[in-house]
Amino acid sequence: MINLPPSELLSEHESASGPIVTQVRGALIVSSLQTLRELDFMNRYLGHLPKVHHDEVLFALASSWLSADVALAHYGACEAMALGDRDLDAIGQHVSKRIMGTFLGTLLRSSRNLGAGATPVVPLRQYHRLWDRLLVGGGCTVRTSGMKDAYIESRGVPMFRYRYFRIAYMGLIRGAGLMFAKAVYTRVRKATNDSLSIDASWV
Repeated sequence: MINLPPSELLSEHESASGPIVTQVRGALIVSSLQTLRELDFMNRYLGHLPKVHHDEVLFALASSWLSADVALAHYGACEAMALGDRDLDAIGQHVSKRIMGTFLGTLLRSSRNLGAGATPVVPLRQYHRLWDRLLVGGGCTVRTSGMKDAYIESRGVPMFRYRYFRIAYMGLIRGAGLMFAKAVYTRVRKATNDSLSIDASWV
């Protein structure tokens, strides 16, 4: 077991590209669309996505970078579906497995090989790397707030204006944490149109 002080800074990151997210990795949108198809929400989604954005969203490549405006159009359409919290959390966890499974699997194996213990602290220490894999711009702070608790602050993300994105984002974090713990819980501490602070705990 990793013994940590009550509060330890795990990750602090300010993007060299500026304080506001201007681009998102196509994998985030592609994985989101795949999940919507699997859960049979695609027709509802398309009914809310402005036609001007259909091609750039529906034909996005996972390896590409998309503008924040495209991401806002996508998540705005998702928001308009008015899905329940359980669906949103499930969507976030599905996306987490798709876009971070390989990276987190490597961390999990490495931590076991080093005898460091597999806890959510392992991926939380790499939060800045995960951030730069998915976003251009913005910043984050991650610190422990107890032996099995952490505080995660994400800044400069315009998609946080949407409830859909906030809950799915927490589902993504929970999905990542569940690779290292039996159960992970998240709770919003503060939310604005471009920032989200959450408390996370695990067992």
